[in-house]
Amino acid sequence: MPKQLTNDQIKQKLQEGRNYKQLYYDLKVKLDVVVSQNKQLKAENAQLRQQFMAVIEAQAARIEELEVMVFGRKPKHKLPAQTKLRLSSKGVASSYRRPIPPASAITGEEYHGINECHRCGHGLTNKVEAIRYEEDIVLSALDPRIDKTKVTKHTVETGWCSHCGQYSSAKDLRGQVVTLGPAVKSFITYCIVQLDLSYSQTQDLLIQLYSFSVSTSEIVNILDERRSNYLPFYEQLKNNIRAGPAHLDETRYPIQSEQRDGYAWTMASSIGTDVVYLLADSRGKGQAKSLVGNDYDQVGITDRYLAYKNLFTSGKHQVCWVHLTRTARDLSRMECLSQAKREHADRFYQALSQVYATLRNFQAEPFNQVKRQGQAEGLLEQVKFLCQPDKFDPKKLSNLKAGILEYQDCLFLCLTIDGIPADNNKAEQELRKLVIKRKKSFGVKTMKGARTMEVLHSVCQSLYNRDKANLLKNLHNLVLATVR
Repeated sequence: MPKQLTNDQIKQKLQEGRNYKQLYYDLKVKLDVVVSQNKQLKAENAQLRQQFMAVIEAQAARIEELEVMVFGRKPKHKLPAQTKLRLSSKGVASSYRRPIPPASAITGEEYHGINECHRCGHGLTNKVEAIRYEEDIVLSALDPRIDKTKVTKHTVETGWCSHCGQYSSAKDLRGQVVTLGPAVKSFITYCIVQLDLSYSQTQDLLIQLYSFSVSTSEIVNILDERRSNYLPFYEQLKNNIRAGPAHLDETRYPIQSEQRDGYAWTMASSIGTDVVYLLADSRGKGQAKSLVGNDYDQVGITDRYLAYKNLFTSGKHQVCWVHLTRTARDLSRMECLSQAKREHADRFYQALSQVYATLRNFQAEPFNQVKRQGQAEGLLEQVKFLCQPDKFDPKKLSNLKAGILEYQDCLFLCLTIDGIPADNNKAEQELRKLVIKRKKSFGVKTMKGARTMEVLHSVCQSLYNRDKANLLKNLHNLVLATVR
C-alpha cells in the first residue's frame, strides 16, 4: 500500500508543478522566438543565395564572353579526321579562267614553230596553229634598260625688284635642295594607308622595286603633308554623308601617348559609298556629335550605345536589329547558364529572329506608307509581348529585354521611312579596315598621328569604295588638283 503524502509534501509537489509549468511557458516563448528567427534567417539566406547565384551567373557570363573574344567559341561537334574540303567539279568557266585580252592590249608577239616530233625526231605534217596569251606586269627592277626613277634638275631664276625692294623667284626655293616628287609620295601613302604596310616594309618595297631609299622621318613628313592636301576633301566627305541617312559605330583604337586609351569612330553614308573616320581619346558623345555636326536632321542608324541615344532629331534614330539578335543568340549559347535557362534564352532568340525575318520580308515589298505603318505597329506589339519579364530570365536577358523596350520607338523606323536599313552592318564593315590596322600596328603613337591617319584613311577608303581599280590614280590626281 503506497505511503500517503503529507500536506507539506503535497504543497511542495504543487509548487514544483507550478514551477515546471512556468518554465514550460518560458521555454515555449523562447522556442517561438527561435523558430521565428530561424524562419527569418532562412528567408534571408534564400534571398542572399538568389542574389549570390545571380552575381555568379553574371560573372560567369562575362568570363565566357571574354573567353570567346580571346579564344573564340569552341565548336560543339568536331569534324571527322578524314573530312576534307573538295572543290566542286562543276562551275562556271569564267570563275576560274581569265578572259582573252583585246587586240589593243597585246604589246608583243612570239612565234613557236616545230618541225620534228619531240619524241622520235620524225618530221611533222598537217600542222595547225594554236593561240595562247600570257599576261604579265613590267618590273623595272628586273630590266636594267628601264629607268627605275627619274630626277628632274630645276634651274630657278631669281631677280631683284627695285619697286618692292625684295627678290622674286620663278619657283618656291624654301625647303631642302633635294625633295621628293608627288608620285613617290602617292605611292608611300597608298602603301601605308591602304595596304597597311609598316614604314620598314614600305622602305623595303621601294628599295626592291625602284632602288629608291627614304627615311622614316621623310615618310612621317609625307603623311603630314598629304593630310593637309586632303583636308578639304575630308570635310567635303563629311558634308556628303550628312546630306542623307548615316551609319555610326566605334571601336577601340589605342593612342600610345594617351596611355593607350583611344577609339576609332566611323560615319558611313547609307545611300552612298563615302565614309569618314575620327580617332579620339574618348568614347564620349562629343565625338559622335563632331561627326554628325550640329544641324544633322537625317536618320542615324546605330547600336544601343548610350552616346547615340539623344544624338539625332526626335523620330530619326534606327536601332540595329543585327545587334539585338546577335546578343540574344550569344545568350542562348552561354555554357554558364543552366539547361533550363539556356533553352528559355534560345526560345527568346528564335522568336526575336522571326520578328527580324518578318521585318526584312516587309522591307522587300514595294513601299506603301499606310501599309508599312500598320506593319510596324503589329511588329511592335509582338516585341512588347516578347519582352515581358520572366522568372527564367538570366540577368543579361533581362537587361536586353529592358533595352529593347527602352528603344521601342527606334525599332521600326526602317519600315515607316523608305530606304532606311534595319541593320548597322555598313558601319561595322567600314570599321574592319581600322580593326585590321590596329592588330598590325597597335594603334598610333600620338594625337597628331591620329589626326593624320583619320584623314588619310577616310580619303583612301572613300576613293576605294568609289573606284577600287583606279584608287592609286585618283589618290594622286586629288593631290595634283589641290596643289594646282
